[in-house]
Amino acid sequence: MDYTGILALISFLTGNAEEGFADLKAGTAGSAPITQIICPRPLPVDEIEGKTVFCGRVQVPEDHSKPDGKKISLDFAILKSHSIYPEADPLVYLQGGPGASAMVQIPLLARAFEPWRTTRDVVFWDQRSAGLSGQSVKCFNALASNAAKIAKKEYTTTAIDGSNENNNTIADCLREIEAAGIDISKYNTTENAKDVSTIIKALGYTSYNMYGVSYGTKLALETMRVAPEGIRAVIIDGVAPSWVKLYDTFAQKVSEPIEHVVEQCKADETCNAAFPELDKIIIETLHAAKAGKVIHQGKAIEPKTIFRPFEERNTKYGNLSMTPYLPAFIYELHRGKEMPTVDLLVGRDFVMPMPGDDDVAKVSATLPKAQRALIGTLADNAVISARLDRSNQSIMEQLRDEIDTESNYGPVAILFDTELEKALIAARGSDDAKAAGMVADYAALQNINPSKGALSAFVKTHTTGEATARLTALIDSMSEAEVAGYFAIIQRDVAKSEQGFFGDLYLFNYACQEDLPFNSFEGYQAFTAAQKYPYIGDDADDAARFVFGSCIPFKKVQRDNWQVPVKSDIPTLSIGSLYDSQTPASWAKVATEQLSNAQVFMIPEAGHGALLYQPCVADMGVAFINQPGRKLSNDCAESIKIEWHIPDWAKAAK
Repeated sequence: MDYTGILALISFLTGNAEEGFADLKAGTAGSAPITQIICPRPLPVDEIEGKTVFCGRVQVPEDHSKPDGKKISLDFAILKSHSIYPEADPLVYLQGGPGASAMVQIPLLARAFEPWRTTRDVVFWDQRSAGLSGQSVKCFNALASNAAKIAKKEYTTTAIDGSNENNNTIADCLREIEAAGIDISKYNTTENAKDVSTIIKALGYTSYNMYGVSYGTKLALETMRVAPEGIRAVIIDGVAPSWVKLYDTFAQKVSEPIEHVVEQCKADETCNAAFPELDKIIIETLHAAKAGKVIHQGKAIEPKTIFRPFEERNTKYGNLSMTPYLPAFIYELHRGKEMPTVDLLVGRDFVMPMPGDDDVAKVSATLPKAQRALIGTLADNAVISARLDRSNQSIMEQLRDEIDTESNYGPVAILFDTELEKALIAARGSDDAKAAGMVADYAALQNINPSKGALSAFVKTHTTGEATARLTALIDSMSEAEVAGYFAIIQRDVAKSEQGFFGDLYLFNYACQEDLPFNSFEGYQAFTAAQKYPYIGDDADDAARFVFGSCIPFKKVQRDNWQVPVKSDIPTLSIGSLYDSQTPASWAKVATEQLSNAQVFMIPEAGHGALLYQPCVADMGVAFINQPGRKLSNDCAESIKIEWHIPDWAKAAK
């Protein structure tokens, strides 16, 4: 952050952040009411609430066929354009999952979509039954009674044989939601798609562009189908069309990335010479591993260990690529002799490091000495710069905490929170049952109206002596606003501990209702058995059993046209990533079967959501959104080269 940024920050700290939101609200044209909320932490260093980023809550119909009926609240964020003359059509990011939160990923999204902010606002929200917008489908009693298990990620789902269908955390939660009269069938992708235009209008926009990733691509396609008004252009990245059998095809998420490596190696003269017939060698190695004949450091290697490096490349955004090492890895296991590449990858647990000094030294080794010295200084400066960035982030978080203490929670509420934590730790000792009771009662506080009486009752139940007296005195000294502020702290802290549980619940809510009518465990088994590479089931069976079992308590709901390809002439850019092990790259092409104005690109050296892996994807995306009718070249994919790792034993064999 430079002096200009610091001065701007001071200006907003000494002013009123609500004024910026009031200006936003005054400029909106929609009928759905919006209110301001505190942006989830952390925020990037250079984002200033009320100026560069706005967070709010918008109300939409639970059932869009009944616009005057029950409303639900969705939390949204706007990353404002850096231009004072932005384009009128924002970029709307549609989060994946389903059920994942975009709002808790503001730093990641601000970095990913920075190139678009030169000319446009970037808008996103937590969808219905997702992230911070999931309050309308919560099971408060099940949460409180299982709070300790949920916090430790020990909650349970239904086994695939249905044996515990009436006795697991997810099923208990679902029954409570249904008993409360909540119609979870309304929490679906079609209603989600209709939310898009409702929110866009509420925020004052008339035309917009979409960028969907993962489930967000399914949502983008459904929006093109059922609510296309105002859509200017669409990018889908890491594509999951609704008409693909997403769960029958678990094995494709393993086999297709393997096949891409085989094809890439075969197309490269150096790689193919060193590692010919790679697909044949992979198959033979898998059979040998299944028979217990592949040995590394005295231990048998299982087939699923052979699959691991192909999959572990996914979600590693900034790490060095593992792709160059995969042919050598397979060949060494097959040969059974020296295994330097296997030692390297297994020793790192199949996680490649971030780029560092050694990598800089390696690529600059052929430069003259004076130039290498200057490059070395640049590398040193990069380390210093990274340290400064971390320091600035820490300072900004402290500053935001101070603002929250003063403006959002209150100093006594913050002090009470600190003192209560100390007292509870001392009171519980090593008694797990007592700790579980504390967690359950604390979680239950999020479900009631804020009051001093409720806090006092909790304190008297779980603390004694001087701690009780001190905490009670702090409660008595709280203002009404500070009591409300402390209950907001409870909701914030409990929500963090529940993220894993609700991430699963929200995913199942969509997948089990919408996709499972067209998928089955038997279909998964048949598809897996037909794959080119054997024993993929050893790797994928657990995930398949988890999903198909967990879905047993959910009612399957047939969606209109769910298995019918979307037909549209809206300009669309569809992107597949060659080592995506969540949504196979080929689905990017499948999605465009009935899209008459679509362009499809396959990006090497990229996993799920190519935007996060290769900078040129943003270049391509910005060019497309700026000019949707433009025919794009394949320069992005062609600019990405793989320097295959050829170990000494392979060089000597030539």
